[in-house]
Amino acid sequence: MNIYQKFTHWHDRLTVAGYNLACVALSIIFGAYIIEVFARYFLNAPQWWASEAVSYSLCACTFLMMPYVTWKKGHVAVALIFDLLPKNGARIAIWLTYLLGAMFCGFATWISMDETARQYINNIDLMAVKPVPKYLISIFIPFGFASSTLHFMRLLNFKDIDPDNMSAGEFGEG
Repeated sequence: MNIYQKFTHWHDRLTVAGYNLACVALSIIFGAYIIEVFARYFLNAPQWWASEAVSYSLCACTFLMMPYVTWKKGHVAVALIFDLLPKNGARIAIWLTYLLGAMFCGFATWISMDETARQYINNIDLMAVKPVPKYLISIFIPFGFASSTLHFMRLLNFKDIDPDNMSAGEFGEG
């Protein structure tokens, strides 16, 4: 196994771990809402932590799941243009779509990592009922963008883009 294959193997494992953690975060969202509704309307005892748990878990869930969706080509795509183009043109258009995805996700990684580092250096807290260091929540943002950047870069192998399967199926789980 060469170094590239080892890297992709570990990147895939990290992506699956992020997927599993995103599922846990989704469960926390669901559980916090159930507890809050039950406590508020049946026990007349609203919970101070539920709203914060939901918003923090939503951020984590979104950016932990993002690399998995990119890896499985599950992102939203308007594939009509790929159907209208000739096969070689569609292959080039899909490759350019992946390139732009890598570039924009890479740029978003840089910006979000810079902001997360600033939050850490300046010791910035989220001001809610219980203050939480903001970088602990926002660290999921550069993680999601960085891992998605790597997945888009892995999709850039022009030979792997199948010209006979260019419509919406190219963007489905493969």
